[in-house]
Amino acid sequence: MNTEERLNQLEPLVAEALAVLDRHTAQLKQLNNAVAQNTQVLIQQSDNISFLLREHIVIKDDVSTLKGDVSTLKDDVSTLKGDVSTIRTDVAEMRAEFGSKLDLILAKIK
Repeated sequence: MNTEERLNQLEPLVAEALAVLDRHTAQLKQLNNAVAQNTQVLIQQSDNISFLLREHIVIKDDVSTLKGDVSTLKDDVSTLKGDVSTIRTDVAEMRAEFGSKLDLILAKIK
C-alpha cells in the first residue's frame, strides 16, 4: 500500500472523528450555557432566600416586642379593672352616705 492509499483510508476516519469532536464541542458549549444559566438562577434564589430569612428575623423580633407590649397591656387592663371596681365601691359608699345625709336634711326641713 502506498502513501496515497493510506491517506485515502485515514482521511474518512479523521473526518468522522473531527465531526464527532465538533458535535461534542457544541454539546459542551450548550451544557456550559445551561450551567451558567442555572448558576444565575441559583444565585437569584439564594438572594431571595437570604432576603426572606432576614425579613423573618425582623418579623420575629417585632412579634417578640408585640408579645411584651400585649403582656404589659394585659397588666394595665387588670390594674384598671381593679381601679374601676374600687371606684364603684367608693361611689356606692358615697351614695349610701349621701342618701342618709339627705334623709337627715330632709327630716330637719320638715
